[in-house]
Amino acid sequence: MIQLDTNALIRRELIPHKLSQPARSAIEAAVGAGEAIAISSITLWEIALLTGRSRIQLKVPIAKFFKEIVDNYTVFEITGAIAIQAEKLQLPFPKDPMDRLIAATAIVKDLTLITADQAILDSKVCNLVW
Repeated sequence: MIQLDTNALIRRELIPHKLSQPARSAIEAAVGAGEAIAISSITLWEIALLTGRSRIQLKVPIAKFFKEIVDNYTVFEITGAIAIQAEKLQLPFPKDPMDRLIAATAIVKDLTLITADQAILDSKVCNLVW
């Protein structure tokens, strides 16, 4: 199973041509194998923040967008194990709490994380694709 970070989810849903070819291939392979695609629940909050700040614009009301996401992705809630793992991530891993929780979800759930975030890619804390 693969997990998309917030940026990868936004790209897949709103601007798919901006996904990298390796990311697109990993998603297509997962879907082709009948695997679910995961996100962290913190991604929903991050999208709400970005929408509220007009940093992204959805084509449908946010409640409808979230329903479609929940219906089509596996959403992993933040657990104690994920919170502990997020706190354990060492520099140079980014300090951003959302990035930490997203990566910790991938680590705890043993998922490949799709991300364009160069700092996360450089950290090599889990299996990563971009």
